[in-house]
This record gives sequence, structure tokens and C-alpha cells, in this order.
Amino acid sequence: MRVSSPTERRLAALGPRLRRQLERLYGSTGLAIWPRLEAILRERAAERPAAMAALDEARLADPDWFVAPDMLGYSTYVDRFAGTVEGLIGHVNHLESLGVRYLHLLALLKAREGDSDGGFAVADYLSVEPRLGTMADVERLAARLREGRISLCVDLALNHTADDHAWAQAARDGDPHYRAFYHVLGDDEAQAYEADLLQVFPTTAPGNFTPVPAMGGQVWTTFYPFQWDLNWANPEVMLAIVDTMLRLANHGFEAFRLDSIAFLWKQLGTDCRNRPQAHYIVRALRAALDIVAPATLLKAEAIVPTALVPPYFGADEGSDWDGGFEPECHLVYNNSLMVAGWVGLAEQSAALPHAIVAASGGLPRGANWLSYARCHDDIGWGAVIGDLAGIDPDPVARLTIAAKFLDGADGSWARGEPFQSDGSVLHGSNGTMASLAGLEAARTDEEREHAFRRIALLNALSIASGGLATLYMGDEAGLLNDHSYRYDPDRAHEGRWLHRPVMDWDALNGAAALRISGDIRALRAARIASGGAGAPATIATSTPALLGIACGSDRVFLNFSPHAVQVGDLAGWQDRVADTPIGDDAMIGPWSVLGQDPRHDRRPAAVRLHRGGGHQVRARRRA
Repeated sequence: MRVSSPTERRLAALGPRLRRQLERLYGSTGLAIWPRLEAILRERAAERPAAMAALDEARLADPDWFVAPDMLGYSTYVDRFAGTVEGLIGHVNHLESLGVRYLHLLALLKAREGDSDGGFAVADYLSVEPRLGTMADVERLAARLREGRISLCVDLALNHTADDHAWAQAARDGDPHYRAFYHVLGDDEAQAYEADLLQVFPTTAPGNFTPVPAMGGQVWTTFYPFQWDLNWANPEVMLAIVDTMLRLANHGFEAFRLDSIAFLWKQLGTDCRNRPQAHYIVRALRAALDIVAPATLLKAEAIVPTALVPPYFGADEGSDWDGGFEPECHLVYNNSLMVAGWVGLAEQSAALPHAIVAASGGLPRGANWLSYARCHDDIGWGAVIGDLAGIDPDPVARLTIAAKFLDGADGSWARGEPFQSDGSVLHGSNGTMASLAGLEAARTDEEREHAFRRIALLNALSIASGGLATLYMGDEAGLLNDHSYRYDPDRAHEGRWLHRPVMDWDALNGAAALRISGDIRALRAARIASGGAGAPATIATSTPALLGIACGSDRVFLNFSPHAVQVGDLAGWQDRVADTPIGDDAMIGPWSVLGQDPRHDRRPAAVRLHRGGGHQVRARRRA
């Protein structure tokens, strides 16, 4: 009797889910391309390296491996961190010292010549940016990372390619096959779409279409004129991207950040964001990976309001589909939580962080948030307007005040700068974590201590809320804003380079880095010891500045104010950063974090379950 291979067994089990997405997207044409897609799946599976195939089996035996208390991520640009991929190999020990288990290398793949949106205008999905190294270097890096149980993530730009990608060049040269890879519209049709579209970069790249005479019309360019949107209504695009993704997985990548997936499907009369077809596309990619490379994670970069985020984890289609739940992404950025943390600091209030944590529960199995305090992008205020509307009738005015605070207005300790705006219109704010938290402005020991506490507080929000908490390069060293980009002609127009400094390796031995890195290690160790991971819930409190988070068996309180807050009956609790026990009549210091001591088995009397399913703690503010 012939024994089928693991790939054939997975193909038999998951093929129907993949075919369903093709049929939804392309009708009978989708079913017609199935034999070609099936051939791609088998070919890429046959090429899968033995080490990756072994990892597939290990991950299938432990499908929730990435939803674990010890998970910590790190995100960086290769050149800013170590110069080259080869150079990065020599710094893996730094990542190991922090406890990192997941490494996201930003803009690694070959970008277009000249301006490339920070490397996100990809000219070749299967090549590394030449100045950074080669794919062979990446394979060596991936092997070294696997030794340290660190999974390598790369960006996969799904919405667009660079205008000098081979597909775009062929389209410009008149190849009808590749011209159909892009959206080319007449002037009137483009204007009809434009009526309902928003603008991503209203200052530096207004509009959503770019006239390209060689293409015979207006090319859809959601982001920059040199980033041509792919036409996912063409099934040939699906075949090409699936093949590309599986080839990359075979090079050692264990996770893909799916860039700008909310924009994938275009439909006249809509804002062309978060359409149902965008989800079917991602579900198809997930099914293909689950068949060929099941060790691989998909991460959604869907910077959308919290209410629109859950569908990116997947959906239960049991009503009309005998397969039930259709998984989509393993990880989704909890962007709203990041924004809420900064709003909380600016307002000295836990109101918005509480609302976002409360909305972050109910995850499906095999899914997790990716949480963070800062990243390579700006703090986009618009993402939380909907969440804040439930708290304040004028959320824009409230967020405008928070944004101005982070931009340094009215004696603020923050040193950020407005993004895509002169500050008069609410859009975004730039700045490194340390500069935004007050370290750049600090002049006294007391001010520096306050900045360190605010940094630890936001890292605690990310770590204690149960997601795969991810650090952004240099934040562990307390790097400040980098104004040198203003003097570089290739970067001067892009304000986000303010918080993309070159890694200062000497700074790691400085007082700021030792303090911040030590606090991060303490927060991670406490989460591991307390068993906190997965979907969080809120603990209700009676003081506006205090946020309570329950996650797994972990319980944490975070004080967002510059005043001490007294909480009674917390025997067995400790300062989560200082790792010092506190008495029964606990005082939470300014911008401080308390958590249950996992060595203490008596549950605090002040924390009790209430009928809403959360917890409540009595607290009073002391000036």
C-alpha cells in the first residue's frame, strides 16, 4: 500500500479550503487555475530543505508555539542595525541576551533605485537588497537564528510592486500578460474611484493614481507614484505571489509581514479598504503555506480601527461551508494599543488603554496579537478615533491635544514631531520611544528617572497584554531622535527617518541602555513566571489613571499618572520592574507597574471577579 507524503496528506486535507477561496475570488476561472497552483505547491514542497521540513513537523505538534509567555520580538532595518546581513549574524547574541524569539527584518528585499518608500517599493521579491547581502547570507543568518530559537520574518508587499519590478517593466514594454498585473484606468474611471478613496500620504504623495503614458492610462498608486498596485482580480497575480511566497519560505523565513493588506481589493463606490475579497486572498495564502510550509506565520499589517481588525485572524464560515473556521493570519498588529499607550501618557489617564485592552479579547485559537510600544512607522492617530468615540463625543479634538503634547507643546516633556502635517491637522507623530517619553528633554536625575518609568510603563503595556511583544531597534538602548536625515536628499522628505537612527553599539554600555534593557528583561521574566500570554482582559479599577490587565494567570496594574496611587490588600504583589515585594497596603508609584508575585499563592482579596467577567480593585489617588 502506497504511503502518501506529509505534503500530499496536507494537500488532501487543506486543498478544499484553498480551492474555496479561488472560487470566491475568480469563479470558474479560479477552479480552472487549480491544476497549475497544485503543481506549484508540489514543486515548492519538493524543494523544501530538510531543516525546514523538520521544523514544519515540530510546529504542527505544537501549533500554539508563538502564543507563549517567553515570546519576545525585535524589529529592525539591517543597515541601521548592523550594516549587512553578514554583520547582523555577529549581533545575534545581543538579541539572545534580550530573550528575543522572533526577528523582523524591515525592507530586506531588493528595492527600486532611488526613492523606495524606505525599501517598501520592492523591485525583486526573490533577491536581497544588494548593499545588504545575498540570499545565501540570509540562509546562513536563518540557520544561526534557529540555533537560538529565533524565527526570521520578512516583509511581503502584497498591494504593490516597484515601478521597476520585472513585471512592471514588461507591462510598460507592452506585454499584455503583465499589463494585466496592474490597474490601468482611463481618466474618467480613475476620477470615479477617487471620489471615495482616502489618501495615505496627503502631503508627499497626494492622490491615488499616476499617469503613465507607456501604460496608456492612469496606474493605481495608493502609496507613492513609483508603487504600482497589483490587480488581485487577475488570478495570475495569485499564482505568482503564492510561488514567490513559498520560494521565500524555503530560504529560511519563518514569518511574513503582509504589507498593506487592507488595500488589496478594489471596488468602485467604496474606499477600497478591508473588502471581503482581501480576506479571501489572505486565506488562500494561508492555506498554501499550511500545505507546503506549515512552520511559517502570517502577520497582518492592517492599520485599521480595532473593530475591523478581528476578521484578519479568520472567520467561521460554518453556515455555508462544511470546513467551519477559515484561518487567516496567525498574528495581527495591535496598532490601536500602541497609540492608546501614548494617549494614556499624554492624558495621564488609562481610559483609552482600558478600552483597547477590553476590545482585544476573544482571539481564536492559534492566533495572537503582535504588540509594541514603537515601530518604524509614525503614531497614526486616526486608528483610534472610533474607539475613542465611545469615551468622548469629540475624539478628534481629544487626540489633537494628545498629539500636540507628544510634539512638545505647552511645556511637555515629549520631543516628537508631526507627520504629514504642520500640526494643524491630525495625522501622525514621529519620534523615538526615548525622545517621546521624555529622555531627550530630561535635564535632572529626577526627570531622567521619570522618563525611564514612562518607557518601562509602555513596554509593560506591550508585554503584559499577552501579545508577541516586539521591540523596535534602538529603543532598548534609549536612542534619541536622529535629525541627520534632514541633510540627506534621499530621505529629507520622509519625516519617519527621525526615529530610524543607526544603532549605537557603544550606547549599550551606557546608563540609559543598562536601565531600559534591564527593565525589559525584568518585565519579560515576570510574564514568563506568571504565565501571561494570549488574549487579555481588563481589571476594573476606581481610579482613572490605573489600568488593570488580566492575561492567562497573570495580573498587572499600570499607573499612567505622575502621582502615586494607593491600592489595598495586595499582599504577594511586587513592583514588576524593581522586582521588590510590597506590603498589604500597596502604593503604586508614578508611571509604575505592579504584578502578582508568582511565588505567592494567595490571591489578593482586593481583586475579585464581578458579573461582567472582569475584575475590580479598589484604589484611591494620592497627590
